Amino acid sequence: MDGKIIATKLHRIENAISGTLDNPEIQTRLSVFGYTSERILKGKQMLDKVSHLMTTNVKKYGSQYGATGVQDKFLDATYARYMVIVKVSRVAFKGQTNVLTSLGVVGERPRSLSGWLRSAKILYSNLSEMPDALQVLAGFGYTAERLQEELSEKSAAQQSTQQRDEALDELCNRFSDFRAIARIALYDDPQLLEALGIT
Repeated sequence: MDGKIIATKLHRIENAISGTLDNPEIQTRLSVFGYTSERILKGKQMLDKVSHLMTTNVKKYGSQYGATGVQDKFLDATYARYMVIVKVSRVAFKGQTNVLTSLGVVGERPRSLSGWLRSAKILYSNLSEMPDALQVLAGFGYTAERLQEELSEKSAAQQSTQQRDEALDELCNRFSDFRAIARIALYDDPQLLEALGIT
């Protein structure tokens, strides 16, 4: 998911949480529906967790790709490297359907982030167990060291992205419920809804 989209979602959730905590009337009305201040503070903790995961990714890859859109640039670069080895493999093992199938490089590439990361894992993992294929690829500049470096990079991308996305999905699901309840609890006062960024 694009970093700007995530930042927008987090900003919206942060505004709703702050608006709730800063307004006793909103807190009172929401508490009737189970959204006590403790529950709202748990939501803030989840928000802080997602923000921390994003910050960690920025720090981790910032020196290599610069401060803006760090994770997006890192993932783009990782995907580009993956596509290069896919194309090289198709040349190196042309006509060897069994090898191409084992490496998972037959057909179109998955478009989703999780899909291509999964495909990359299959390619690199299966290659590591195919010494003959490794030898062939070495002739195309893909030494064991280069493959290991790309595998490590891909693993870092997958792990950081998966952690961030799982936490973000949970936070967004809970916020969706919160927003629905806020509309019920505050239906007669559009200004209170507006204070939460809900129109």
